[in-house]
Amino acid sequence: MTEQDLSPRDDTDRHLRQVARGGAFGLVGAGVSAVSGFLLVVAVTNGYDAEAAGTFFSLTSAFLLLTAFTSLGADTGMARFMLRYETQGRRGDILPTLRAAMWPTMALSLLVALGVVLGAAPLLGALGLEGDEATEALVVLAALVPFATYNTLALAATRAFGRIRPTVMIDKILRPAAQPALIALIALSGSGLLLLTVAWSVPYAIAAVASLVLLRRFLDRRDVRGHEATTDTRALASDFWRFTWPRSIARISQMAIQRADILIIAALRSPAEAALYTAATRFVALGQFGTQATQQVLQPKFTALIAADDHENLRSVHQVSTAWNIILAWPLYLAVAAGPLAYLGLFGEGYATSDATLVVLLMSLGMLFSVATGPVDTLLLMSGRSTLSLVNSLVALAIDLVLCFVLIPDLGIVGAAIGWAVAVTVRSALAVVQTRSALGIASFGPAVRIAIAANVLCFGLPLAVLSALLTPGLLGMGLLVLAVLPLYALALWWGREALMLSTLGGLLRTRARGPS
Repeated sequence: MTEQDLSPRDDTDRHLRQVARGGAFGLVGAGVSAVSGFLLVVAVTNGYDAEAAGTFFSLTSAFLLLTAFTSLGADTGMARFMLRYETQGRRGDILPTLRAAMWPTMALSLLVALGVVLGAAPLLGALGLEGDEATEALVVLAALVPFATYNTLALAATRAFGRIRPTVMIDKILRPAAQPALIALIALSGSGLLLLTVAWSVPYAIAAVASLVLLRRFLDRRDVRGHEATTDTRALASDFWRFTWPRSIARISQMAIQRADILIIAALRSPAEAALYTAATRFVALGQFGTQATQQVLQPKFTALIAADDHENLRSVHQVSTAWNIILAWPLYLAVAAGPLAYLGLFGEGYATSDATLVVLLMSLGMLFSVATGPVDTLLLMSGRSTLSLVNSLVALAIDLVLCFVLIPDLGIVGAAIGWAVAVTVRSALAVVQTRSALGIASFGPAVRIAIAANVLCFGLPLAVLSALLTPGLLGMGLLVLAVLPLYALALWWGREALMLSTLGGLLRTRARGPS
């Protein structure tokens, strides 16, 4: 049977199977990364007092903001151009484009690192942090900025061709798994903030070296060397950055929404409250492992479908992949919302407060809506509408920052949670409207409605009622989740045709031919 003989559903199934196969290995990696990040916070909050933990979380948040700035969104630019050049027979344009992405970002990362080292003391003062160890820890993190930037770009270059194995192995498994292990050893030894920061930082340097080796080998196997460019290198660089520069600002905005609230809490309230807020919000990243696994595979898939002007399959792939994200992410968010005290108890004494409970509930509501809208931002970007993505990110960031500065002084971490939830909801809603108006693609198809109904009726409501009646601890909450899972699974089985669960199975098993 030829590709032309396929029915629309068969054709959609083929595209979704490619997404599932690519996401299978990514799902494992994203799961390891999410769990490792969660264990890292657990290790820090249980091994150090709230003041030290809050200082550490503030410094690492600043580091992640800096690396988002120095990468300049070039990873998304690569996803836009690399595979396109290869499919167009323009192999000679790949290396010049890669250099155009690498040189400015690496130069910027070195300048930023030097600036932070020279201005460490005033920067700490602005963050409400103090002490010689905090200064030394900030210097260590500054030195790691170029390593982290290179690691991000090198892995993005391989991922741009649809190869996610290097990203998963280095950035989702090895580095994230090494960090909590090293931190646990440091905490047990009774060492202070400086060694804690070193333990967190060293895996970034190792990852950068590994990604350098893998990128060189990948380019040799891809046969991109030795070809003459078909376009002037200045024109290639101009095309690349014309698309990418809005994304660089959008990337900074997204990271700021994720991390700036921690820094603002530390500055306006205290590092101890920053630690409490970090613990209360850690589940957000834990629930995103499924969406991250599929999103990285969806970037080249959306690019290919848009280039082929295959609107029908683009719509179907978008809606069904959105339903898959709901199936994978909503159970965790619903479970945490139903038992916030059980969740907060993981972080040690003093973390299960009424304010932290409210933060958990607000964050859960925001993430439920965000996941339900699907990978709309990825769709906007891969369709060439990076400016719309930028506008959405800036609007969300402005809302978050304004609400944080207005609400945090009086409401503390609850004010930060309100700002974050409103910002995320507005950003997702804007992207949904723009995707519908610009591309004619709606996020909320039949598959999405079935996935939402299954979660609410068969998982969320029973769990909420049982939790309210029994007020279980962590073990009891786990047993309740196990009790309602069969009902949830039965509902998904009933809607298996619309959800295309036979295709989703590719995410849940390893194929004999190996992961992408």
